[in-house]
Amino acid sequence: MMTNEARPRISVTADFWDHLPFDVRGEAFLADPYPFYETLRTTEPVTPFAGGGVLAVTGYHAALAVLGDRRFGLGDGALESQSFVLVDPPEHRRRRARVSGPFTARAVERLRPMIRHRTAALVSAAAVRGEVEVVADLAVPLALELICALVGVPLEDRAQWYGALPALSFGFTPAALLDEESLARLTTARLDFARYLGALIEDRRRAPRDDLVSALVAPGADGTVLTDQEVITGLGQLIVAGYEPTVHQMANGLYALLRHPGQLARLRTDPSCVPAAVEEALRYDPVLQVIARIALQDADIGGRPIAAGTVVGILAGAANRDPEVFPDGHRLDITRSPHHLTLGHGEHFCLGAHLARVQAEALFSAVARCRPVLTGEPVRYRPQVFLREVERLPVVLTERAAEED
Repeated sequence: MMTNEARPRISVTADFWDHLPFDVRGEAFLADPYPFYETLRTTEPVTPFAGGGVLAVTGYHAALAVLGDRRFGLGDGALESQSFVLVDPPEHRRRRARVSGPFTARAVERLRPMIRHRTAALVSAAAVRGEVEVVADLAVPLALELICALVGVPLEDRAQWYGALPALSFGFTPAALLDEESLARLTTARLDFARYLGALIEDRRRAPRDDLVSALVAPGADGTVLTDQEVITGLGQLIVAGYEPTVHQMANGLYALLRHPGQLARLRTDPSCVPAAVEEALRYDPVLQVIARIALQDADIGGRPIAAGTVVGILAGAANRDPEVFPDGHRLDITRSPHHLTLGHGEHFCLGAHLARVQAEALFSAVARCRPVLTGEPVRYRPQVFLREVERLPVVLTERAAEED
């Protein structure tokens, strides 16, 4: 087993993708990666690349085994950047406990009426115009307002940091796989965001409030005090992870429903189907396509020996369509049993999972009542490898729905 002094880092080299049997940067893959995943999975559910130093996991059961096995972890940090909550146990539990309060199911449920009301108001205003761009007009304001309220970052300050968020999403991709322009944008965005958060921390230290920022600056229940860098890194990770994937997961899900009008109609006539529709949308087209882990010690996956230090890339989009678990997995079916891997599994299960679900439920329900249809404008995904994000989703709302109380 590797000692703490020799813990590996998750890192891949720029030529990793050259070992795959398809071009992950090509237009065909960006438009629809799932046939390519199917080709990879038919070879075997655990496929070695780059001389065996990297494994791609496409099978559901193999992916579940890795995520639930403590012999696999995040090493010195996820995707080459130390993260506040994405560290291995036992430190992970301690740090997660410091930030989890606003994201518990009980805390989020208290916000559900407000989330439904705010979402209905946004959709109602869009319905007056008849056409709406789901990402910019609905998903962004909803997710941004909520994550700011939960964390304690003033929404009125967004002019100082909002422009950095798109570039910060590049942090989900290993630096070796970014071009020079994207890497430069990421570096600048991190510096700008850290500068703003540093000033916010100083403000909360002088005048604490009832918010997460103040709680992180204060000593924890065990008496430990986080460094400013730990707080900055943690807040940045929470905001980016709680905002960026949520926005695009809502858009991805609505796009999937719009391409399956029968499922959308069922959602409109039977509101009790909404939670199941959200789970199926999470399975069908997840934002986070790759979940990275590293073997912290010699291990195995389904009998295959894995040497310590081996990088394991779990292709969540592939595992979520494994035909052994999801028959006819390329079809959206909101009656399907919800046991996807989109939100992770085990120690690192998504902290904001319940918040993301409640937001998506509110948006799906409000939009479905307005009988939306696609405009016919081509829908494109952002050119990223680890994330799958609809850039723009223009739809026409053919009916108006009353705002909810």
